[in-house]
Amino acid sequence: MEPIAWKTTAVTMLMATWWITEAIPIAATSLLPIVLFPLLGISSIGEATKPYSNPLILLFLGGFIIAIAMQTWNLHKRIALRIILLVGNKPSSIITGFIIASAFLSMWVSNTATALMMLPIALSIIYLVDKKEEMAKSLKNFEIILVLSIAYACNIGGIATLIGTPPNALFAAFIFENYGIEISFAKWMVIGFPLMLILLPLMYFILTRFVFPLKLKELPGGKVLIEEQLREIGKITVQELRVAIVFGITACLWIFRPLFASFLPGLSDAGIAIAAGICLFILPSGIKPGQKLLNWSDLKSLPWGVLILFGGGLSLAMAINTSGLALYIGEAMKTFNNIHILFLILIVVLIIIFLTEITSNTAITATFLPILASMAIGIGQNPMLFALPATIAASCAFMMPVATPPNAIIYSSGKVSIPQMAKAGLWLNISITLILSFTYYFLFANFLGIELDLISH
Repeated sequence: MEPIAWKTTAVTMLMATWWITEAIPIAATSLLPIVLFPLLGISSIGEATKPYSNPLILLFLGGFIIAIAMQTWNLHKRIALRIILLVGNKPSSIITGFIIASAFLSMWVSNTATALMMLPIALSIIYLVDKKEEMAKSLKNFEIILVLSIAYACNIGGIATLIGTPPNALFAAFIFENYGIEISFAKWMVIGFPLMLILLPLMYFILTRFVFPLKLKELPGGKVLIEEQLREIGKITVQELRVAIVFGITACLWIFRPLFASFLPGLSDAGIAIAAGICLFILPSGIKPGQKLLNWSDLKSLPWGVLILFGGGLSLAMAINTSGLALYIGEAMKTFNNIHILFLILIVVLIIIFLTEITSNTAITATFLPILASMAIGIGQNPMLFALPATIAASCAFMMPVATPPNAIIYSSGKVSIPQMAKAGLWLNISITLILSFTYYFLFANFLGIELDLISH
C-alpha cells in the first residue's frame, strides 16, 4: 500500500475504536477528519469538510425539525392513541396497536422520542390490569410482550423510511458521494416499507407464540383507559392540525417527487425537508400574536451530534476511497472467489447485527460502509451488494439494553430483565438475519439493479 493509504488506515482504526468504545463522545470522534486529514496529507481541509454539508444531512435536519414540532404540540401522542384505540381492546389487539403505533411514529420521529412517549401509555394499561389479583399470574407475559414490542417496533419502524434512522440516510449519502448512485426517499421506501411489513408480524409471532406465550384473553378497562387519555389531551388543536398538514404535504412530496422530476428538476428530498422546517418557523401557532409553531429555542433537543457523525463517517469514507485503501481492500477480498454470494450476505448481516448490540448503529454503519463497498467491488459486484443489507441490519439490535435507546428505555421500566430481553432478541436476531438476507438476495437486489451471480468472480 501507498503511505497515504497506511495513514488513512491508522485514522480509520482510531475512529472505529473511539466510536465503538465511546472513549470520547461519538460526535467528537466524528470531527477528527477535519484535524487529521490535512495534517497527515490525506486530503485538503476543503475536501475533508465537504462531506459535512452533504444534502442527506440536510434531509435529516429537516426531518428532525418536523419531529420536534410533532412532539412540541403532542401530535405524535394523539396519533398513537388513535391507532391503539382503532385496533380493539383484546390483549392481542392492544399489543398489535402498540406495535403499529410505535412503528409508524418511528418512520418519522426518532425512535427514542417514540419509546419515551409510548412506554407511559403501556405502563398505565399494565397497572390497571395489575390491580386485579386474579389476573396477576397471566399478566406477566402480557406486560413483557407489551414493553418489548414497543422497543422492537421502534427499531423496525425506522427501517421503513430514509429519515427513520440515521444509518439509512448515511448509506444513501455514502453511495451517492462515492459511486453516483442516487437512493431517493421513494426508492428507499419501496424497500424499507415492505421489509417492515414482513418483520413486524414476525416479531409479534416470536414474542406472543414462541418466547412468551400470550395466555391473557381478556383485558377489562383497556379501551376505557385509552379513551380517558384521549379525553385528557382534548380535541385536536389548531397547532396540531397545522403541523399535521405540513407533515402530510412533506411526506407526499417525498414519496411522489419522482413524478415531478420532469418539470421540477431542482426539487430534492433535502430541499423539501428544509422547506417544511422553514414553514414551521413561519406559520403562526394561533395562540397569541407573533407566536409561531416553532421557535429556534425549541431546537435545543435536536440531536446535532448525529448530523456531525454523518459528516465524519462520509469524510472517512471519502478518504478511504481517494487514498487507495478501498482498492487494496477490494483486492484482498478476491480471496473470497467461488463463495456463494448469498452465504457472504448472510455472514455480513449476522456480524453487523451482533456488533450493533454493543455499540451505536450509526457508528457501526459509518465504519463498515466503505469496507463493505470495497469488498463487493473486489469480487466483481455492485458496491451496494453488502452495504445495503448491512445498513438495515444495523437497526436490528434486540438483545441488549445498550444496543439502542428504545431497548434501554424499556429496560428501565423494570418490566423486563436482561435475560428475558436477550432470549427474545436472540431469536429475533437469527430470524431477521435469515429473512433479511433471503428477501434482499431474491427480491430487493433485482429492484435496485444489482445483478447477482451465484458465486463471486
